[in-house]
Amino acid sequence: MIGMSRATGLAISDLDHLRQSIHDIATTRIGTRLCRRSYGSLVPDLIDQPVNALTRLRLMSALATALITWEPRVRVQKIALSATANSAAWDADISLTRIDTPQPQALTLALSLGAAA
Repeated sequence: MIGMSRATGLAISDLDHLRQSIHDIATTRIGTRLCRRSYGSLVPDLIDQPVNALTRLRLMSALATALITWEPRVRVQKIALSATANSAAWDADISLTRIDTPQPQALTLALSLGAAA
């Protein structure tokens, strides 16, 4: 499958389209899409929360729930979060299995969350 880049309008590979879709789901606030009010995730609601264990758990839950709900091409296996060096953002390592291929895929998604340093 080939998709379209939201930045250029050109064709992109299926893996790049999947990355783009996951990023869009994770960064879209629930309630902001007019025709799909429930689309998105609770991840944007966690902006400016302290970088601690509770925020990590909430972020993992929000990300997993949104991907399970809105991305039917994958099955989420594991989400590992780590705070970045400046402690103002999280890096999310998402292990998933694509439905169309049995090989596991690993994606890294940089999320700008947390209190400013």
